[in-house]
Amino acid sequence: MANAKVALLWYCKTEKGWRRFPVVLGKNNRVKPGFVLVDGVLVSYPEGRYETRSYQGSKAIYKRAGTNAADALAARDREVSLLRVKDAAPSAGVQIIEETGRVYLRRAANEFVKDAEQRQAMEAMMKNQLLTDEFIGVTRLTFADEVTREDVFRFYKGLRERGCGDRTVANNAARLKSFFRFAKMDLSILPPAPKYDDKLPTIYTPDELRAILAAADPHMRLVIELGLTLGLRDQELMHLEWVDVQRESNVVRVTSKPEWGFRIKDSEERDIPTSAELLARLKAWREQYPNTRLVVGTKTDRPDGKLLRTLKRLAKRAGLNCGVCEGCRTTLGECQRWTLHKFRRTYATTLLRNGVDLATVQKYMGHSDLASTMRYLRGATGAESQAKINAIKWY
Repeated sequence: MANAKVALLWYCKTEKGWRRFPVVLGKNNRVKPGFVLVDGVLVSYPEGRYETRSYQGSKAIYKRAGTNAADALAARDREVSLLRVKDAAPSAGVQIIEETGRVYLRRAANEFVKDAEQRQAMEAMMKNQLLTDEFIGVTRLTFADEVTREDVFRFYKGLRERGCGDRTVANNAARLKSFFRFAKMDLSILPPAPKYDDKLPTIYTPDELRAILAAADPHMRLVIELGLTLGLRDQELMHLEWVDVQRESNVVRVTSKPEWGFRIKDSEERDIPTSAELLARLKAWREQYPNTRLVVGTKTDRPDGKLLRTLKRLAKRAGLNCGVCEGCRTTLGECQRWTLHKFRRTYATTLLRNGVDLATVQKYMGHSDLASTMRYLRGATGAESQAKINAIKWY
């Protein structure tokens, strides 16, 4: 018989690894997000998620409950109600028939998040978590086949009421479609994606780059420099090995790493020319860590799936958060404007601004088509434009 007692836990990253703790409730009986009691002392562990714990006999059953405290409390209460009904049913002579063949929204959402986590696509994992938490919170439905077109419109409306712009709503619409496809839901109920102005890819300014580099420790400084001066994708950065750094030919080679379960996009290897300054920094780093396989791996020399989160925490500690985006308004306060991929966009734009031709930039970026590279073409800065105007001989 199931135990109707359900605990709400905070599954979080601590100095000793990932641990589960009961949530801490304030005087208003609301959860204090990110805080747990350790030996009677209130401690903040902001990185984590909520889970419910119940028991089937002596076996503990854990279920994800998202990252929103109010939604997690509601999930716990629903779980308590369900288990009480199941426990009371036999004595009342009632048979509980479990739904079969139907997709539970929350279960599908958890699998959607877990899929990204297993692929070590950490930015996608966090975005999938935020999207599904908000969508389920808005619709308050149990099964996927209950979702209607009107529910999707309500989700879009909720995003706009929260201050999201057209581009953000459109991005969420695209991710929602990916969730529907993953959960094998009816794609025909999805309305057309909201329209938005197609803006140029955002890049870091020189002031932002100087600020983040000044705040970074040596490890994160190397991570930033690799992303900025080589244009590596997140996964390419995580799986970069010392054998890929070819100092004799002054290039870094991007290859698949089957032993890590990583394959490069479009399965096309590429060589990226590397500056003498970066090669010298890599040589010094190698001398400091001579026995590692990965260039910027973990302490146990494994791919570091937390580089994105580390960057966001670095930006927050350095006071570089924008303060207005969705990420800044969450409990963790992780600014959405600070991403590893933005270094890649800055790399492409910098090459084009400095006269490197489109076909060459396409090759260095690993783009399968020229149109992807052309998105990074942008006008010169004000100072550059003024210098060119001044140099023109009009008559």
